Amino acid sequence: MTTSGRDPADRPRWFGRGHGLSTRKRITEVVYDTLYRGGWASILARPLGLQGALRVTNTRLCVPARRAMPPLRVAFLSDLHSGPGTHPSIIVAACRAVRDARADLVLFGGDYVSFHARHVDPLVPLLAGIEAPLGKFGVLGNHDVVGDDAYITRRFAEGGVRMLVNENVRLPVPYEDLWLCGLDNPEEGAPDADAAFAGADGTRLVLMHSPDGLRWIGDRPFGVAFCGHTHGGQFWLRGKSMLHFKGPLSRQYLKGGLFHLGHGGDRILVVSRGVGQGSLPLRLGADPEVHVCTLDFAPRRG
Repeated sequence: MTTSGRDPADRPRWFGRGHGLSTRKRITEVVYDTLYRGGWASILARPLGLQGALRVTNTRLCVPARRAMPPLRVAFLSDLHSGPGTHPSIIVAACRAVRDARADLVLFGGDYVSFHARHVDPLVPLLAGIEAPLGKFGVLGNHDVVGDDAYITRRFAEGGVRMLVNENVRLPVPYEDLWLCGLDNPEEGAPDADAAFAGADGTRLVLMHSPDGLRWIGDRPFGVAFCGHTHGGQFWLRGKSMLHFKGPLSRQYLKGGLFHLGHGGDRILVVSRGVGQGSLPLRLGADPEVHVCTLDFAPRRG
């Protein structure tokens, strides 16, 4: 996990633009990175089954649209948390599952690293090995924005992934009436739904890190929104998650899953349990997952 062979000027910084970067937060990140150095905790936890067993969740969704479009196969992968808290074999397996899904469009939901941006480096060849005819896109998570998000964005670009920060992209024919809207991180960034949705006047797919992104989206229409962040609660004891989230919607959708927020099939929310772990290098009762969603577009009547 080094940056050897790269331009010394392009080495990652300890911290990025996160607005919650207090002195206490900075010290905590350094302490965790030092405490777990070498990945000893994940190495011990993995054979005990305390990092979970990866699952591929296949879903077929009917999405209202202005016009007919062929079915779209989307792979969604979130919360890799590359670093000492996540065993590398789980990350490799998750990326291979996405590669083997042969999706048209591949989406990444943020929190790619824990504690330091240098941990993104092992992800680059895995990302590059994933093919997607319509592109690979991501958004930033709170851990990425706390770290050097500019470095992470550059490294993801080397793996063929474009990061969307309060912006959108229109997909090519035959999906020219479909826009992918990426929202900046709600926890540590500066989400701007007006910018993320600007000009996207067709069917919208939303990519955001956490369910609390809905607080910025408000009543704006969309087809499907993809997010992670909650880890499915990650570690459950006696029916209670050992993780705590400030965001009210992250608490509401803590276990993850599929939620219908609107009427007639619109505003579908996909909340992934994600793949890795951060400060608590353990999973129990919330197996890591990769989502493969087939979207069927149904033209609205009238």
